[in-house]
Amino acid sequence: MQLSLDLNIKNEIPEILLSNKKPLMLDVLPDNCIIADIETTGFSAEKDSIIEICALRVVENKVVEEFSSLVKPEKEISNYISNLTGITMEMTKNAPNIKTVLSDFCNFVQTNPIVGHNIKFDLSFINKKLKQIYERTLPNDYSDTLMFARKIYKELNSHKLTNIARYLNIDTTNAHRALKDCYMTYQIINDMKEKSADL
Repeated sequence: MQLSLDLNIKNEIPEILLSNKKPLMLDVLPDNCIIADIETTGFSAEKDSIIEICALRVVENKVVEEFSSLVKPEKEISNYISNLTGITMEMTKNAPNIKTVLSDFCNFVQTNPIVGHNIKFDLSFINKKLKQIYERTLPNDYSDTLMFARKIYKELNSHKLTNIARYLNIDTTNAHRALKDCYMTYQIINDMKEKSADL
């Protein structure tokens, strides 16, 4: 009976989480990757919850597939966050729960490196929930566009995603929605690669 139970638990874990590989922070922006972004109820992975997860599959520097889902929040969405993101409790009331969305996200990501702006923030929330649900965390390597942006756009006082986007004349309409932020990140990556042969 115990063997059967263990097998059932193993079968429900997304395959990528079964890897024992240790994630590495990459010093390049890979041509094949997943660009990811989340929205949350706040800024603490310990206390706040994910309300949206989105991602782009990039193959040879081209976006070939999207992943996008709201998440039923585990705590109230404040007026501040609703005003910032445009996401309300009403919008998320029929959204899938975090376990479902994270499972789908893991299956979308597979073994690809994950890229994002200040990606450690996003991964802290994602891995916190994965640890709670599956007792596992993502083994994927990752790259942080914020680190590269600070080197390439030295003339900027702030390297927030929207500030860089405005500097590059990238449309910021619907910024702070995760899919839009993924596309802004993608456009910024392309600009950084043009400006630096080392990326």
